[in-house]
Amino acid sequence: MDTTSFRPVLLYPDTIGSLSSIASRKTALITTYLGGRFHPEIIRGIGSSPEVTAVTAGAIAAVVDSGRYNSIVMDFEGMTPHDLDALLTVTRAVSDSVRAHGVETVVIAVPAGDTAAYPAALLLQPADLIMAVLYDQHWSGSPPGPIAAPDWVMRNLGVRVAEVGAARIVAAFPTYGYRWRRSAETEVISYDDARRLTTMTNIPLARDHASATLHAISPEGWEIWVTDEPLLATLVRGARQLGVTTFALWRLGLEDPAVWNLIEPKRSAGLSDSLPE
Repeated sequence: MDTTSFRPVLLYPDTIGSLSSIASRKTALITTYLGGRFHPEIIRGIGSSPEVTAVTAGAIAAVVDSGRYNSIVMDFEGMTPHDLDALLTVTRAVSDSVRAHGVETVVIAVPAGDTAAYPAALLLQPADLIMAVLYDQHWSGSPPGPIAAPDWVMRNLGVRVAEVGAARIVAAFPTYGYRWRRSAETEVISYDDARRLTTMTNIPLARDHASATLHAISPEGWEIWVTDEPLLATLVRGARQLGVTTFALWRLGLEDPAVWNLIEPKRSAGLSDSLPE
């Protein structure tokens, strides 16, 4: 969403959406994330006027329709409890507009532990599912640490399950890592790049037992925490014990290749119960 006009902007071309194997399961991500952060002022602006709300929702529906998406995820993080009316107004308007254009499934992403600004019961009125964002326990602006330790994930996911039940929750897990650097900005790092870097520098990439996360520290001043398949398998098992059976991964291209062994090939392209026990 553009920060000035509030109009939807297509950031990346859809290069695989025409493939017959996934065409019927495409999901559009609609987000206020731009330039390294979320912009809650966009939702406040859209929700401040019925006319602006209607025009923006219609424009989003037109983009979704042109791409022939049959589901959407709205990711409007950074809101506060004072923004709840605007958030509900915008999500309801967008949901109504895209459904009128044939969208079957509407999902709203929520910070897993923030039930005040993102109350699931209210957000599920315009949506079919909420997606609990279960990553960035430690993030680029925080001290180094695990991105999704199992105890942290299950505690936050358990809050959402207690709030609305498990059937309407998508558990979103990370596939990436971070490299914190003493004299430079923290960078996102893929599993393969983490392996490559630690092999080149002869630094062990070992599992931290407390968080089940791969971890490495360099005497040169950098520190890596990265997700791999065993950690994701642990998170999926824990989520299933809470009754959650639908999962999402963020984001494609950064994952441990072994992650694909968890996913049934016939269902790997969409939101589905696709990670077996």
